[in-house]
Amino acid sequence: MTFLGLGVFLVVNLAAFLLTLAVADGVGSNKEVVVGVAAAMLALLALGGGFLLIRLRKPWTRGLGLGLMIGWALMSIVSAGFCTGLNPEIYSGGTL
Repeated sequence: MTFLGLGVFLVVNLAAFLLTLAVADGVGSNKEVVVGVAAAMLALLALGGGFLLIRLRKPWTRGLGLGLMIGWALMSIVSAGFCTGLNPEIYSGGTL
């Protein structure tokens, strides 16, 4: 279930990343706000949702919760925070 949770987060993260880029491109200014809101939502989904799933204390929910949390951490490390919105370069306005 941990690998399933990791896969679920990777798919959700890719969709959220592409949607965030499309919305930020459509917004004339305040792109940082769009990226910041998306980063907060991804972190809340992965870390908060993972924590709640772990707290249910069922084997399948523990695995899924850990997978979500591991997926967020792994994606943050591998993409240097770009795909999860943690990269400070995004907020400076130079990248978007």
